[in-house]
Amino acid sequence: MTSAENRTAIFISHATPEDNAFVRWLGAKLTALGYEVWADLFALRGGSDWSRKLEDALRHRAIKMLLVCTPDGLEKQGVRNEIEIATAVGKSISDPEFIIPLRLSAYDAPFRIAHLQYIDFSHGWAAGFLELSDLLTSNTAIPRSSTGTALDEWLADQTDGAAKLIDRAESLISNWLRIKSIPQTLYYCEPPFGFDLQRFQMRDIEAYPLIPFKGGVLTFASPNDAGELRSGVPAKIVAEISLSKFQAEGWPDEGIEKYVASRHFSDLGNQAFDLYMHRLGMSAFVNQKGRNAWWTNIKLAPKTRVSFDWLYTKGSRKIMGQSGKRGVFWHYGLNAQVRDYPKPHIRLSPRLLFSENGLDIIGDPKKSHRLRRSFAASWRNARWRDMLLAYLWWTSGGMSEIALPVSSTESIVAALPPFSPVAKFGTQESGDAEIVDDDDPDIDYGAWYEDEDEGNEQ
Repeated sequence: MTSAENRTAIFISHATPEDNAFVRWLGAKLTALGYEVWADLFALRGGSDWSRKLEDALRHRAIKMLLVCTPDGLEKQGVRNEIEIATAVGKSISDPEFIIPLRLSAYDAPFRIAHLQYIDFSHGWAAGFLELSDLLTSNTAIPRSSTGTALDEWLADQTDGAAKLIDRAESLISNWLRIKSIPQTLYYCEPPFGFDLQRFQMRDIEAYPLIPFKGGVLTFASPNDAGELRSGVPAKIVAEISLSKFQAEGWPDEGIEKYVASRHFSDLGNQAFDLYMHRLGMSAFVNQKGRNAWWTNIKLAPKTRVSFDWLYTKGSRKIMGQSGKRGVFWHYGLNAQVRDYPKPHIRLSPRLLFSENGLDIIGDPKKSHRLRRSFAASWRNARWRDMLLAYLWWTSGGMSEIALPVSSTESIVAALPPFSPVAKFGTQESGDAEIVDDDDPDIDYGAWYEDEDEGNEQ
């Protein structure tokens, strides 16, 4: 057999066709690093004596064999034969780690490779490749052509002129609002005998959150002194549970498992957010998933920038404007999803909406998509951040918290501004740049029709 000094190729063993996509991806990545890669997908063509060429490459050209490991693949006789040949090659060149198993999914290792440490690709190809590339590049005995520096040069080009890290702490603004307090008790209420159940379980944006359940509802609200859950809807409390216990254990007595309890909490919280926005006079745009994005129309929206002054940042942004070039109004909308994992929080998602009259959102998804690309393609992170802060400042009245009512006496209370983790390093731009984008000044002339700089033509 050929000595190790004359071997130049990394051989990829796999079961065709199940693993073809992975082998093509891996081969391209290794080639970009400058390695010579041999795999039947790349080397064999119609009419080839494929078995002879494959065996010759493994016996005489391979310096390492990457063994793609899946349960089905390792059952293939061809792969078993290649393992036997590779075991012999490893002994002949005194390389006990000649075979490198790549774990794409859980498998029972054949006897010949049972002792070998695999590289795990089952949790993501990128993660596995990082480990594999570190292993290969640390082994100077594996030839790497000068063309491999092309990747290094490309990476250097991409970072040329990029923001430089500075050794200083920097606050980062997330899209999470930390929930400070929640109601104490969850109730299961039922109507009196003979009352219309459909009416009893009907959700009403003017009322408090509820979830239809069995012959009644789950709610944080309890019947008032008149015995009504809401006007004209009598109710009685059948059972109750502390919310902390409900979240931790579910409600076994009512047949509610813990994961279902988590969904119920989110549902009630989302309804509470919707109720809060509705009471402010905001409008809801319902997306394809049935979620509300809350926005404000021309009658309610502030005509100028909204100035905000949170603890760690201040500035101003509009949350609605008009483009004379496009003949449309744009509206900043926000969807909120209440979650209790990993910690109770409200996750905020922005949405850019458009109207022709400032009142009615354009429903055509294709037209909205084109407008969104035209407006927002050049908007930088700082702009989106500041629009979020301006929106929250305006809807909360500049308060340090937002209370989402769930009954006449209780609310889900979230802290403002959004959760702000602190990074150990910062960048020159993020700490020192003006909050107004140079290429999109967001100039405020005090009139809708004059504000034509709110977006950039693409």
